[in-house]
Amino acid sequence: MKIGGAHIVFHRLLRTSKTTPHQVRAVLLTKRTWDAPMHPGYWGLVGGKVDSGESPRTAAIREAGEELGVTPVSMRFLCDVQVDHGGRKALGVKYFSAPLNRDMDKLTPGRNPEDGKVEAEGIGWFSAEEMHHIVVRPEDRIAISTFF
Repeated sequence: MKIGGAHIVFHRLLRTSKTTPHQVRAVLLTKRTWDAPMHPGYWGLVGGKVDSGESPRTAAIREAGEELGVTPVSMRFLCDVQVDHGGRKALGVKYFSAPLNRDMDKLTPGRNPEDGKVEAEGIGWFSAEEMHHIVVRPEDRIAISTFF
């Protein structure tokens, strides 16, 4: 199976309230624009296509820089997901996970280098419980379930 994409499950622990020390694991998702070619308006992980001659790991790191202005550290392989887009040839997506202990105001959503369009309409941290209440790209949901 050809590898067509590489994505990162950025994660961190979030406090559930200011008055208790309890924390919950959360993953970072970006809200896809309404003019995105696939899954417009869905929430998804940071990542994108693997360019010719590029390794999936390198592609994931590049995409993190383009989409959020960050370079992942301690990135590890999470899983492979096969994606079938309506009868077209199935592609594989490599998923990695990496901690990201950065506040939202320190993330800088970028623009697509090919067309200058904004990469995302929003970003947010979501717990496993919150995942059940939002629309997430199907292949990303599989990787997120593997992570949690």
